[in-house]
Amino acid sequence: MQPPQPQPGPQPGPYHQQPGPQQYGQQQFAQQQFGQPVGPPPSPGFVAPLGPPQRVPGSVRTSALVLLGVVLVGASVFGGYEVAYYGGNKFQVIMWFLPAILALLAMGFIWQATVWSVRCDGWVLEGTGLLGRQGIDLTRLTRVGSSVNARATQVVLRDDVAVLTLDAKALHKAGPAVVDAVGRAVWAGQEQGRYVVPRGAAGVWGMPTRPDAPANGHSGATAGVLSAIGLLVLGTVIGVVLALN
Repeated sequence: MQPPQPQPGPQPGPYHQQPGPQQYGQQQFAQQQFGQPVGPPPSPGFVAPLGPPQRVPGSVRTSALVLLGVVLVGASVFGGYEVAYYGGNKFQVIMWFLPAILALLAMGFIWQATVWSVRCDGWVLEGTGLLGRQGIDLTRLTRVGSSVNARATQVVLRDDVAVLTLDAKALHKAGPAVVDAVGRAVWAGQEQGRYVVPRGAAGVWGMPTRPDAPANGHSGATAGVLSAIGLLVLGTVIGVVLALN
């Protein structure tokens, strides 16, 4: 008689496996010692090992925000002055405030670290923002947030150093392997108790949500957005006062 064959047990779910930090360290060591890129098995969407995540220096980020803040105030003063002094139709008002609107949008993109052209090697996720290439370590996620509207879903991912904001469409454009790697990292962080994945972000991967999951979580950009809007209003008021005097 043949011995009974073992029955296959339950298989892990789609987001129950995540490469650990030691794998990232082995990847870096092998690349430095032998000059050969070592990473996850080749898969559509993955790129060669990216190395440590690229970070935007805090001084560069602060300088850019201060410069844009000055431009925003000056442009909104001009717009408020022109509207109060000359009047005009909707098209003229938009054109007078266009520089201020562009500065406002740029401040929002920098504050939230919004990136495009996303790529991933299985451990590091990076993209191109207004201040150049920047990335995060997927094995060290500390927060996940999202914002959802009728047109798009923005996913906010933060590790222990930096934050990235990317559109769900940009993530899917990077390839199924990238979508899966980020999804596994997001799931692993929740399983390890580092955060609770909000419902908006979970919907990008079709993940089950916990009963205490918030709708979108905190993106950390509210203070920056309110500050930029405050500068816009302040500049406009100054321009109107100057026109009326």
